[in-house]
Amino acid sequence: MDNNLKFRKWDKQAKTMSDVEVLDLRPGQTYTDNPVIMQSTGLRDVNSKEIYEGDILKLTSAANYDEEKYVEVKYLATWGGFMILPARIPLSIYVFSKDAYYKNPEIVGNIYQNTELTNYV
Repeated sequence: MDNNLKFRKWDKQAKTMSDVEVLDLRPGQTYTDNPVIMQSTGLRDVNSKEIYEGDILKLTSAANYDEEKYVEVKYLATWGGFMILPARIPLSIYVFSKDAYYKNPEIVGNIYQNTELTNYV
């Protein structure tokens, strides 16, 4: 897990995803592209890709490799961390604990570039 916070942004107008190199949170700052900012969870999927808020993960059952589930990663301030939807269970506990029923999270897309995948969540 990285110690530095990492972010990416979805540019609604250009419909592009990019890394955020500098995030200026001072009052009065405006962004002309009206981006959606997503934070990294600090966790990586089975392919070592960094998992961000808004990613859609395919999870495989630890007991039955034919059983798959799709979930969305979301930060919920009321719960104080990254959760998976629709279950509202902490991502790190649900997927990365040694007793997790679903293992091997794989990023298959995100809610902005792959809207068709939200039908599976």
